[in-house]
Amino acid sequence: MEVVGAQAVGQAAGSLVGPAVDGGKGIFSCLKRKYVYVKNMSKNFAELEREEKYLCDEEEDVKIKLDRNKLKMEKTRRCETWLNEVEKIKVEIKELTTEYQNASRFLCGLCPLPSLLKLGKQIVKKTSEVHSLKNQISRITIMVEKAPSPVIKKHAKKIEEVPSLNKHVEMLQQCLRNDGLKRICIWGPPGVGKTTIMENLHDAVGESRQFDIIFWVNVTDRNIRDIQEVLLKRLDLKAQEYHNEQRADIISEELKSKSYVLFLDEVSSEINLRDIGIHDDHRQGKVVFACRCRNICGQTDEDINVQRLSDEDAQKLFWETVGRNLKDNRDIKPVARLIVNECGGMPYMIRLIGNSLANVSSPAIWRDTLIQLRSPSSEPKQEFEEVYKFFKLVCDKLHLEKRTCLLYWAIFPAGYELHQDYIVDCWRAEQFFMHLEKLGEARDRGHAILDEFVQKSLLEKGRNVAHYKMFEHFQRVALRIANLDEKSFRILVKEGEKIREEEWEHANRISLIRFCLSTLPRRPKCCRILTLLLQESNLAEFPGSFFGYMCSLRLLDLQNTGIKLLPLSISSLINLKALFLNNCIQLQQLPAEVGDLHSLEILDIRHTGIYSLPTDIGHLTNLKCLRVSFPETVGNHNHTEAGLSEMISSNVIARLYLLEELIISVEPNNRRWNQIVENIATEIAALEDLTTLSFCFPKVDCFQTFINTSKSWNGNKTLWSGNSFRSFNIFVGSHHRSSSLSEVDISGCSAEKQFRFSDGEGFPDAVLKILEQSCVFELIGHRTATNLSVFGADKLGGLEVCIIDDCSEMTSIIDNNVTRGVVFQCLRKLYIKNLPNLVDIWKGSIESQSLSMLTTLTMKGCHSVKTLLSQEMVLQLKQLQHLQVEYCRGLEEIIDARNVVGSTAFLKLKNLQLINLPSLSKICHNISFAWFSLETVMIKTCEELKDFPFTVENATKLRAIWCTQAWWNQLVWPNADVRDHFHSFHQFV
Repeated sequence: MEVVGAQAVGQAAGSLVGPAVDGGKGIFSCLKRKYVYVKNMSKNFAELEREEKYLCDEEEDVKIKLDRNKLKMEKTRRCETWLNEVEKIKVEIKELTTEYQNASRFLCGLCPLPSLLKLGKQIVKKTSEVHSLKNQISRITIMVEKAPSPVIKKHAKKIEEVPSLNKHVEMLQQCLRNDGLKRICIWGPPGVGKTTIMENLHDAVGESRQFDIIFWVNVTDRNIRDIQEVLLKRLDLKAQEYHNEQRADIISEELKSKSYVLFLDEVSSEINLRDIGIHDDHRQGKVVFACRCRNICGQTDEDINVQRLSDEDAQKLFWETVGRNLKDNRDIKPVARLIVNECGGMPYMIRLIGNSLANVSSPAIWRDTLIQLRSPSSEPKQEFEEVYKFFKLVCDKLHLEKRTCLLYWAIFPAGYELHQDYIVDCWRAEQFFMHLEKLGEARDRGHAILDEFVQKSLLEKGRNVAHYKMFEHFQRVALRIANLDEKSFRILVKEGEKIREEEWEHANRISLIRFCLSTLPRRPKCCRILTLLLQESNLAEFPGSFFGYMCSLRLLDLQNTGIKLLPLSISSLINLKALFLNNCIQLQQLPAEVGDLHSLEILDIRHTGIYSLPTDIGHLTNLKCLRVSFPETVGNHNHTEAGLSEMISSNVIARLYLLEELIISVEPNNRRWNQIVENIATEIAALEDLTTLSFCFPKVDCFQTFINTSKSWNGNKTLWSGNSFRSFNIFVGSHHRSSSLSEVDISGCSAEKQFRFSDGEGFPDAVLKILEQSCVFELIGHRTATNLSVFGADKLGGLEVCIIDDCSEMTSIIDNNVTRGVVFQCLRKLYIKNLPNLVDIWKGSIESQSLSMLTTLTMKGCHSVKTLLSQEMVLQLKQLQHLQVEYCRGLEEIIDARNVVGSTAFLKLKNLQLINLPSLSKICHNISFAWFSLETVMIKTCEELKDFPFTVENATKLRAIWCTQAWWNQLVWPNADVRDHFHSFHQFV
């Protein structure tokens, strides 16, 4: 090697002799230095390979780290540059390796020295570069957390001008701010505006920057993997190669430390959120579902039922869609009102029909649209295909019994409200529940079916308590399906047109509700007719032989008609199960032929002109339900009271031994009733199957005897303990005071078991027994009670509504020093009136469950109370929504809660009314008190109240303040900003 080196040096020297003569020793020093590159070339190349190996190892470690964290992090730009530099230098090393391998063949003297010198120098330089690049990675930030994707707005239709929808958006925003609510469900039928609400909520939440990330998934026809893919894409994660369980773990790991909200729209079947990767232990994660059926989403923290628009909002939305230029057209305006009614308050339908009529000025087209909407044609309009498909899909999945019950609704006019007991009576009469012998069992079954229909958004609850209605467009669909698919139905519904006699012959069920009946056929040949509904029509009389061919009729409804007599042909109705004559005020007597209706099970003759129950009723031995009422006066009858027959003759009730439900309503202090009540009570006590009773006992002794001797009250024919009464409405005591119950809203309560005790003294055993079973309790004019605790805590535990009125000795409602236990744990509504000596609502300690369900508290005419709610009571009233205080002269303060933390009390209070409270000076001393849910306030005749009790920060939902101008002008405000903020809400009364 040294020989070869010497030869190479000699050659180099020969070529440099001329220039080196003057250089002397400097030349040889330079050559010596350069020779080192050649001399150590093999050693230096091995060092380069070693450094390259270290660099490649560092590169591999970086790539592994990047790959492992790629789901939630991304490499920095500097890291990207470093990796590019590594790739570049690896290419250069490869080229250098090739040169070195070629040059190694010439190290025996064949390679020119300058080339070897250059190569050796490059190897040393590249080794230094590789070493430096390898050390750089320790000073580089390799990865940073990925930034969340920007919120993609839904650009929702604006609904600020549609309060019926916008209130739900505000409510949902409030729910999302509540840390305790993680699963929120909004539900309702198709077309009610759920998606519009969700889209507006999505955009509002996005603008608020409340959450780190927001997801939106339209769930229709999507499986778990599809939903996961939407979330992964939003998170900018790629996990296609993983199976669903791994993807769920990846999503969960990514979200566990983030605040997020997941919107799931159009949920049609139950979703296991854990399968997606959404876990309950995600402390800052929330899910909002939108679905058509309430029970689809499983267990949720908050359920919000989206109902139809108000009439005002429906009209407003319709004309905004159509164009306001047509609103005053005299030919279009009345038709438009009917069209909007047909849309049933559904935004989808309103917009659909509105768009089709936009700028259409021809009244003929408007009239034709109305006809099409009302037409029971077999084919649905293409625009309504979604509604038709939804109803038919749900209907087809129902069990035959439920499907028949649902389609039966088509016999009523669109939008018609029905009491729950009435529709069950219809189903029972039509023998839909043939396997249920007892009427009470059928009623329970019917109520369960109604609830299921509501949960599935097929029905909605009506404006009146215990009433239901079907959505108008569903009712049209039901009629089509019933007449198309169910030939046995053959429903004929008339809403104003004339009815031809041949139509009577072909129908199985005829509905002429609210029909203008000028005449009826003399004797229609309709042997197959099962149901005939004539209620609320202008019917005044029947042809004598009208019912002659109706031997199959099972249900006849004549309520609210002007009939004065029933025809003798009524006796032909040998299969009649239910007869409704209630509110036929012109009907003064029943013909003896009614006694021939041996199949009759339900007879309702309340609020008629009938002053005595005919003895022929006693022949109806299959009767299971009798409802009757008697007026105090006897109208135009030329009878003296002494000459009148008894209201109910002896042995009539006793012969109706199958009775399960009996309602006898009389006006207060009816002397004719007082003459017979003890005998009637004795006959009722002998009935063994009675489960429902509405009855008036003028005297406590009579009631005590009934409770002691009643076979049905004391019998135990049920699977549960106690008596077998499923419902009752019992009045005990003299009734010279009118009931307060008519003034009370008992919606939301079961109200199946009501008891009123008036003008009593002491606490008879019978009163205690029935109180223990009651849901609604009225205590009126009691002369000795100082509080309700004397009844015992166990007697008050099941009450949902309690009314105390005109009890002069009462000083507190509850004295827990007497009861010493949980009281009023189920109470929802408490009404306190005219208690002159009342000092406290509650005396003593309060157990944690007491008053925990109370939503409404009303106090009137209690002049000795100085502070309405103690600090302990305030902490218990977590569900209170409505607080009304009126005409209490001594009241000085509403809430004594100086030490109560504002955010822990009255979180749900919506409405506050303070009326005629001359001594009231403070609502609450605690200025930080929570008013988060407060929406409306009314303050009248409270001259001493000068401080407005609400803070701008807390009363964020306050929208209306009703007050007098004098009171408003005297208020002392903390500053002008607060005054100006609330000024826009006040309205003078």
